[in-house]
Amino acid sequence: MKILLKPIAIILSNCLLVAQIKTGPDIVKVAYIGLQVENVDSWVKTELETKLNVIFNGLDPEQLIKPNEVNKLAKEEVESLFLDINDNSFQKIADKTGAQYIFAGKFKNVSPDESRIMIQGDFYRYNAELKTSFRYEVLKYYERMNDEAKVIQQQMVDSIPYTPKPASLRQVFLVFGGIILIGLVFMTLSGTNVWQDGESGDGGTKPTEN
Repeated sequence: MKILLKPIAIILSNCLLVAQIKTGPDIVKVAYIGLQVENVDSWVKTELETKLNVIFNGLDPEQLIKPNEVNKLAKEEVESLFLDINDNSFQKIADKTGAQYIFAGKFKNVSPDESRIMIQGDFYRYNAELKTSFRYEVLKYYERMNDEAKVIQQQMVDSIPYTPKPASLRQVFLVFGGIILIGLVFMTLSGTNVWQDGESGDGGTKPTEN
């Protein structure tokens, strides 16, 4: 009986582990509102948006709520935010989208030289749980914005607490199947050992009378 307890304990402990994975916390939702860029040609705004979109590439696709989707859910709140960026406006967007973190950027070209573009402004991250915002100041020539985007990613996106993606039903079934199979193998081997021990006992030398 003691031999059978070990594989059963293994099965139960692994089942509890899988249950914890399945019922784990939800994914941290991130809403990216987009950028407002003033005093530049449209192609500059488009390129700058592309450069900053890259900072979210490391997130799970299910985590990120993209600008188009944010506008569908909270168009008025987004328009209000870009008129006056403040924590109250961020929180209204968080309430509408269900995101724990909100990102947005507001920039303009301040270069006195028409042949060069200098981007000045701020990139924001709002924490809906703490109701606080973090602002990253930008003052770079446009051709250096790729490097600036990497810094923004490191400081504002990579620092978001990571929440693992809950296991899918298929993954749970595969794990359970593997656990049951291993458990059956252990139980079979344990049963074989008990049977062999029994045969050894029966075939031993009989006691003799003195």
